[in-house]
Amino acid sequence: MKPMRFFVIFLPLLAFGCRSGSSETERKTAAVTDSVMDAVSPATSSRQCYRQVVGRDTTMLTLTTGDSIVTGELTVLPYQKDQARGPIRGTLANNQITAQWQRTGEGVTQPYEVVFTMKGDSVVWREGERVEKQGVWVLKNPAQSYEYVLAKTDCQ
Repeated sequence: MKPMRFFVIFLPLLAFGCRSGSSETERKTAAVTDSVMDAVSPATSSRQCYRQVVGRDTTMLTLTTGDSIVTGELTVLPYQKDQARGPIRGTLANNQITAQWQRTGEGVTQPYEVVFTMKGDSVVWREGERVEKQGVWVLKNPAQSYEYVLAKTDCQ
């Protein structure tokens, strides 16, 4: 009888403790998302979307710019391979965006340095072998990397 009393008393406490941990995680995630979105004032911002489709592989980029601050989302969807996506935040100067991408793929989130070059109605972005430097993944040799050219498209 005593073991049953233990479960009756402590099982609800255990369940409540689990729920409060996940709501804390959800609250922190929401706070990060809100801070990224609040960084660009809606009154002075513009939203642009870009996409590249090669075969069955798709890469999408959404940018919101306000003054020199840029936020957005980068999504890489290679056909039948691991996908990667996440928010970006950076600065715009001389048609070049230098940003940090919080890349989530294969259940891991890592900061990636990304550089986008604005060219007319497209954005050029390079990707290739990366190395970790001071906690951020950077291109090992940008000159030998693959070049993505994303064309401007309607935002949906």
